[in-house]
Amino acid sequence: MAKTNDTLTIDIHGLYADEAKEKLEKEIARAPAYIKIIRVIHGYNKGNILQETVRKRIRSKRIKEISPSFCNEGESIIYLF
Repeated sequence: MAKTNDTLTIDIHGLYADEAKEKLEKEIARAPAYIKIIRVIHGYNKGNILQETVRKRIRSKRIKEISPSFCNEGESIIYLF
């Protein structure tokens, strides 16, 4: 996990979908208010299940939007309120 200014990066390679969901929801819940973007690295070959988990199953009142990264198929961007 890496932090820069208003962005947090979380790598979920190698996790099962339920583990990834739990980890991301915990990180979103405890992220400081100044964190507005979470870059989630899930991979794209065997990361399709993780990709779907990030884009469709993650729930939090802080989430404003979840979208694919324009630069990398293997990551998604979570925008926070």
